[in-house]
Amino acid sequence: MINQHLQGAIPSVSFANAELQEFIDARPDAREVRKALAVKLIYQGYKYEEIVRFVA
Repeated sequence: MINQHLQGAIPSVSFANAELQEFIDARPDAREVRKALAVKLIYQGYKYEEIVRFVA
């Protein structure tokens, strides 16, 4: 699902955020959730320093 979007053109931010949120909601593994959250925050325009505080 997410790999399809990453291989082609960058999807619209709102679509990517919605799909990432579905991925986060469906995953019990905290590591996967942190990775997906980091990607979501990048799409939302957060800087690296801010993202580290959220997902570290």
